[in-house]
Amino acid sequence: MTEAKGSLSVEARASRHIVGRVSRGARLQKAFRDLVGEHRLRTAWVSALGAFEWIELTEYHQGDRRYEEAHRFERCELLTMQGNLSQRDGEPFWHLHATVSLREEGRDVTYGGHVVDGSVFALEFRIDCFDELDLKRETDDATGLQLWVDPETQTGGGQTSATVDEAPPGATWAMAAEISARAQPAPREEHKPEKGDWIEHAKFGLCKIEGLSGDGVCIIKLPDARRKKIKIDALQVLAPRADGERKIFPVRSKTKR
Repeated sequence: MTEAKGSLSVEARASRHIVGRVSRGARLQKAFRDLVGEHRLRTAWVSALGAFEWIELTEYHQGDRRYEEAHRFERCELLTMQGNLSQRDGEPFWHLHATVSLREEGRDVTYGGHVVDGSVFALEFRIDCFDELDLKRETDDATGLQLWVDPETQTGGGQTSATVDEAPPGATWAMAAEISARAQPAPREEHKPEKGDWIEHAKFGLCKIEGLSGDGVCIIKLPDARRKKIKIDALQVLAPRADGERKIFPVRSKTKR
């Protein structure tokens, strides 16, 4: 993480994307916790829209350094929800904020705040995964909040502690089956990129393949136009996706699962 005046930041690239929906009546926090194990999520950013049967929101009192008592809102539209997944006290933690609207005394009003939990009426979401990044939260002396500290870039292993044996209740994946299959291809399936194809490398970014040799050496063109040789055989090549006329193969270290 680089430190500039007033900020801390790290450059990261989304490694995969997950889209789906949460079914009516499901509890929001449980559905999202189940997604951690189902898709082996580590660090991620989520956005969503939909509606809630009810939702509880709170806000942080900066002077007293505590969260206020939660407010419960019934039958409301979800205008926007943004949040992220990282580690807090060694466990996966979803930090979610939402803005909702509802009708009160004949007027449409909006409320927003930190999400405690909710019962879903309908919810569609997108999750951007940053599998190479390990973000952790620790208490920040300046605010009293648990905020991100220096992240660790993962080069292998490092699965989350949460696991599940079957698809989470309340979430359906028919609408996202193809994307999920690309994110987690069958272990024995082999994909062989060719000259002119593209690879998506966690370190180097989106690179065009300009040459391949018989011994597995691949010449790639980096986003800054530099050329580099890599051993494609030393990487796990995942199923390609189409981006216009480009065929893009995500690649991972073979030590990652």
